[in-house]
Amino acid sequence: MDDMMNNDIKQASLPHERMMINLALFHLLLPVAAFSSGHIAWILSVALIGALVSIGWIAWKAKFAQYDTVLIQQHWQLAWRHAQWLLISYGVSALIMLVAWLLSSVQPDHNMATIMLVVFSRIAAVPILLMVLVLFMLEMTALSDARKGAE
Repeated sequence: MDDMMNNDIKQASLPHERMMINLALFHLLLPVAAFSSGHIAWILSVALIGALVSIGWIAWKAKFAQYDTVLIQQHWQLAWRHAQWLLISYGVSALIMLVAWLLSSVQPDHNMATIMLVVFSRIAAVPILLMVLVLFMLEMTALSDARKGAE
């Protein structure tokens, strides 16, 4: 019985560990590497694709996989809810960039249009960055709960 509970705890911890790896690798490490290299667009594209694949995997496991216990299922669903919040922050950032593109496209001065895009791109990063910080805290709490066997 003890081995069974330990296995459940390991399985319930897995979605939160995966989500934290997603946050650390694709939202912190790779963007820092991108901005400190000359390959910003390429590295950020890889980070975005990696993050979306990771989120897709979490979504699939939360929605379609079958689990032995409710504990495991609930932790996959919690990680998926957190991933959805991250996707919402992507949408907010994309909306900010769309506004930036629209405003810069009607700007008669090319230099001012470029400056606007740079400024708005920095502003657009804020929703994602804030969500990543919030999700790190939430995922650490959820991981702690999963390791205690709590739902």
